[in-house]
Amino acid sequence: MSASSSPSASASSRSSFRRDGPVDASRESAAVAGPATGGPGSASEIPALRKAAILLVSLEQSVSSRLLAGLAQDAVEAVTWEIARMDRVDPAEQAAVLEEFLGLGLRRLCFVFDDVLRMADAEIRAAFRPEDAEAWALALAGSAPPLRARVLGALHGSAALTLQRHLDGLGPFRLSDTEVAQVEVAERIRGLYDQGSIDLPDPSGQEELLA
Repeated sequence: MSASSSPSASASSRSSFRRDGPVDASRESAAVAGPATGGPGSASEIPALRKAAILLVSLEQSVSSRLLAGLAQDAVEAVTWEIARMDRVDPAEQAAVLEEFLGLGLRRLCFVFDDVLRMADAEIRAAFRPEDAEAWALALAGSAPPLRARVLGALHGSAALTLQRHLDGLGPFRLSDTEVAQVEVAERIRGLYDQGSIDLPDPSGQEELLA
């Protein structure tokens, strides 16, 4: 979602939010907007509520929705109204906000298993460990076909064969089992990111998908 596009909340959903007076949501918006850091020309000069609004319209809609889901209702109303009344976002202002949040671990915070689809081939190969093939197979069994094809296409040689063998060998499973596996694999990928072994996709969706 770009800053010039419509906000993550649709016009119809925005109509359900109050606009009749100020909403004091500074504590909740600070949770989204993060600490003020840096000097002149940095995101520290942007009010917390506007910073939260800029962040939400800059991220992909699914990521924005996850962040909004973690806020109290008053904060959701306040930031949604701020989004609705924003005319435009200066590119330098948007870049400053995204740079601050990426530095605060936004990639890690927003990463979920479905985001593997946006990882570069080399990162998928580095993230896959043969000893985790069973968990990967179960996680992929409950995912969309493009994600399964993406992972199998990125892996080489024995790694791809190992994963395919586990996929073929899966018996009946519950949806809850595959959801648990997806969370487990995503957490292992975050751990590799923490170690500096791999990179995670930009939650703003602005990075290029590298082959």
